[in-house]
Amino acid sequence: MILILPTNKSSFNITVTVQTSSAQEICIVGKDTNKPSTFYFRRKGVVDGKRKFTLRFPMSPLQMELKIYNGANECTPRDEDKTFKVIDLKFAPIQTNDVWMNAETIEFVKFAKQFSDNASILSLGEYRSDNGVYKIHYLDVIRENGKETTNPARIGHESGIIELSKRDFFHYSVPMRMIILLHEYSHKYMNNIVDREIDDETSADINALYIYLGLGFPRIEATNAFLNVFLDAANKTNNKRYKIINDFITKFDQGKFTVS
Repeated sequence: MILILPTNKSSFNITVTVQTSSAQEICIVGKDTNKPSTFYFRRKGVVDGKRKFTLRFPMSPLQMELKIYNGANECTPRDEDKTFKVIDLKFAPIQTNDVWMNAETIEFVKFAKQFSDNASILSLGEYRSDNGVYKIHYLDVIRENGKETTNPARIGHESGIIELSKRDFFHYSVPMRMIILLHEYSHKYMNNIVDREIDDETSADINALYIYLGLGFPRIEATNAFLNVFLDAANKTNNKRYKIINDFITKFDQGKFTVS
């Protein structure tokens, strides 16, 4: 099933109910029809009977392609796949939370949204926020002492300049790009507010999630972003970070917004 939606950069939730007669892996993708590799939602899940998916779109393009398909039969022409049915599809206002953001964070969020929305078509180079305070150096890859690293992003603790790897960002979804940018921002501009060291990774994770979740971004895309980073650096510390991240998301959805 493919729908072309005139989303006009609006914010909304979509609830999709899918029905199958046997266990099937159903995939749901929302992407910009006019930009390469610009995905706003990517989700897959096994459906055996009936299952409801809630899709969060705090950001959208001018026109979005919403594609719902069986992962085993992606190449099947539309409307010919009889392994599943979309029995209900409803639009609703976006669900956000009233989280605290100062003027500086609001300005960075605007900058991050603009960059995340266009990262697949932007050239390598330097980009600045409208107020000139925040800077991104968009690189082919991030290097340390001349050698390529697997790191998709980092921030200068003194300069505040965020370096990004286009090799990674090109393939990330828009929400994944947002959580990575908010994580880097949090190192320098949020950790100190909660009396944490600038290099405290867990605090940067939680501060970034606090903003990201409050804006209504999808939970699954945040965990996917962290998993992508942790897979390149699998260790006990990152395993602990991932558990803390999942715990915070659960507590946030229960109305517990405290950051630390």
